[in-house]
Amino acid sequence: MTGFGKHLLTCASLAVAVLPVWLAVTLLPNQGGLRIKYTSVRTVAETIDLFKENGFDPQKDISGNDPELPPVFITDLPDDLKAVPDTDIRKAVFISIVLPHVLFANEKIRADRRRLQQLHRSIAKERTLRTRDRRWLEQMAKNYRTSRMDTEELLRRVDIVPPRLAVAQAVQETGWGTSRFAQAGNALFGQHAPLGAGSIQASGNAKVALKSFDTLQDSVRDYMRNLNRNRAYRGFRAARASMRASQRPLDEIELVGTLALYSEEGRVYVERLRTVMYLPEVQAVKHAGFVDPR
Repeated sequence: MTGFGKHLLTCASLAVAVLPVWLAVTLLPNQGGLRIKYTSVRTVAETIDLFKENGFDPQKDISGNDPELPPVFITDLPDDLKAVPDTDIRKAVFISIVLPHVLFANEKIRADRRRLQQLHRSIAKERTLRTRDRRWLEQMAKNYRTSRMDTEELLRRVDIVPPRLAVAQAVQETGWGTSRFAQAGNALFGQHAPLGAGSIQASGNAKVALKSFDTLQDSVRDYMRNLNRNRAYRGFRAARASMRASQRPLDEIELVGTLALYSEEGRVYVERLRTVMYLPEVQAVKHAGFVDPR
């Protein structure tokens, strides 16, 4: 899609209000030894302070070589993100918020992929699977819309989305987090949905609506699931599988060329995405990761 990737919204020249910090924190399950905080904030100032308290300065560190982020997850974008007059601050804060969600979603996919690879080898050797493994494969087949026990096809689908590509699409689809859909519905990737519950209607168009989500993490996971199972992105999965087969690193610049069907703009959308991917703020996330918990 994207009307919002096409038209980046202009920020009003308003000062960032510094309000008393209000944080609602819960713990997500540990992932790779990380203690993960799920946090709500209201303002950009609170967001920057939260990251600094965890040893990360969005304004300085996000554009560094291989940035390492603390495992801090913010549920929604700050209310005043659109009003920040400094575009550099807005970009740094947006990427600092979105990137941990992308990295975490990829870690979950990697864990599933490792288990899937083990079971794929067991099936190839005609070993009898444990009941729990068979049930897990059946659930994976349902989630990824494959035939039961088709582990070869599952391996084409259960794989990561390069962070640089995911962040670039979030930038393109939301205007650096300023779109109404992103602010009201945590919709980072412009995914269409039927009108009704779980969607937000486009202004002035009674027939167009986008999916809305309870949290940003939900949006990221749904986006990755969409790329990994939707028929429109078979080319994306085939290119990624080819890179895996030849033991090449995933090339996000090459992969983005397979996503013309993501938007009615087609090849124009792809070229716009590539432009975003070469922005310093986005290019820096290619090898980003979490701070080593040890």
